[in-house]
Amino acid sequence: MRSMGKNFKSSHVGPRYETFSKKHSWVIGLTYNFSSKQSYSGYKGFGMYAGYRYGFIFNEKGTGNAFVGGRLWFSFDNFDGKTSLNSLFITPMAEAGYHFTFKTHYAVTPFVGYGFTKKVTKEFNSLDEDFGGRLLPGIDLGYRF
Repeated sequence: MRSMGKNFKSSHVGPRYETFSKKHSWVIGLTYNFSSKQSYSGYKGFGMYAGYRYGFIFNEKGTGNAFVGGRLWFSFDNFDGKTSLNSLFITPMAEAGYHFTFKTHYAVTPFVGYGFTKKVTKEFNSLDEDFGGRLLPGIDLGYRF
């Protein structure tokens, strides 16, 4: 997943688990977060999220599913600076995308979301571009059991 907003660019990679039923899914995941060199405040950290996706167009052949959903994401980031402060951010987001399934078990899910990041920790080494509204495009790659 890539996060973009007010001079802010970061990337998030990590494992996720998603359960499926006919028209919806629940997802949980862990992320490793790191900022772009173009970002004013450099940081590294980790995060975790949970979310729900509702499939509003369902393909009975099992080859794909358009969806909308929501996700709540907690980020624990350590900003570069004089001190090593771990900062907590919470980002609720809405997302939409398409879940492609190949050869029954392989899946690719491009999505785009929009969220608002709220800082919870009062003191951190960020320059205030790390909170507020942001576009959250991403792609999930997976194997379905």
